[in-house]
Amino acid sequence: MTDPVRRPGGRTARVHAQVMAATVEILLEEGLDGATVPAIAERSGVSHVSIYRKWKDRGSLIREALLETIDTAVAVPDTGNVKDDLMSLFAKVIAAHQAPLGRVLLDVTRSGDPSLSELQHTLWRTRRDSCALIIERAIERGEVVKDTDHRLIFEFMLGPILSRGLMTAEGLESLQPEKIVGMILRGAQPAH
Repeated sequence: MTDPVRRPGGRTARVHAQVMAATVEILLEEGLDGATVPAIAERSGVSHVSIYRKWKDRGSLIREALLETIDTAVAVPDTGNVKDDLMSLFAKVIAAHQAPLGRVLLDVTRSGDPSLSELQHTLWRTRRDSCALIIERAIERGEVVKDTDHRLIFEFMLGPILSRGLMTAEGLESLQPEKIVGMILRGAQPAH
């Protein structure tokens, strides 16, 4: 019996890289609607049959391309002050939405595409978990009341970003993180 013939040169890795690069390029140039499998196949030089062999649908392809491109790791700030920590997290979330792929992230949020919902959950979960750690530390330091809901704090922070990004033409530059975080924390601080 003979050994199977192996393709030299890492063809699989090359094809993967071509498809990922083409997907991100199209997302940046044409947005979510332009990132169709035929368009990605044409741009990458990889047949749509090969693409569907590796990715079951357009959503899983886009999800993988974005997760490979977007840094999902969020360093959790620990300044010893809840307001500064939340402002740092808020700035990171704003920066993610102002980055070149930020508009695509908003399109993903707006799309309602079930195959992209896992991407949304992954991206938001990492940031929500960061907020949870910040609030846990703040509770230990007595900066906020013990029953402070970290998820609600995060949602209050996210609201203005999504509102400006999805519902208005106004940019995120005019957001006032210090004012927003200050307003949020007033409801969570212990009475003195």
